[in-house]
Amino acid sequence: MSTSQSEPGKKRYKVLITDDEASIRRSLQFLLHARGYEPLSYRSGSALLADPASLSADCMIADYNMPDLDGLSLLGAFRAKGWDGPAILICASRDQELRLRAKACGYAEVIQKPFIRTPVLEALHRLCECAEPGDCDEDGEGGAGCGC
Repeated sequence: MSTSQSEPGKKRYKVLITDDEASIRRSLQFLLHARGYEPLSYRSGSALLADPASLSADCMIADYNMPDLDGLSLLGAFRAKGWDGPAILICASRDQELRLRAKACGYAEVIQKPFIRTPVLEALHRLCECAEPGDCDEDGEGGAGCGC
């Protein structure tokens, strides 16, 4: 029996998790699986880029500070491979300049560590589920119907 809370017939969004800290990867993986997402986790940006299956993901969550490739460089390299989904950057810094750089690089959300599960789940809802036409309100435009 599955512990997932996904509804029968509902799309399971594939979410990539890239963080060099195993505890954060596992925590996010368990959380997302329990909420009906299909998480794939990677210990490095290089590992994500080397996996051809990653290109079919709906969304990506990446840590900023990783030993092989920082989160900004990772998104740039992933975009260069043709991936065009929404991305969430997680970081320990409160640096406003980093937030601005992340947004300029294409991150839709920046969540500060130590984060609790609510900001991640809310961001995924906005970026994945509200991105589907018709999911948010009668006219399919998003907005007030789902908090987009």
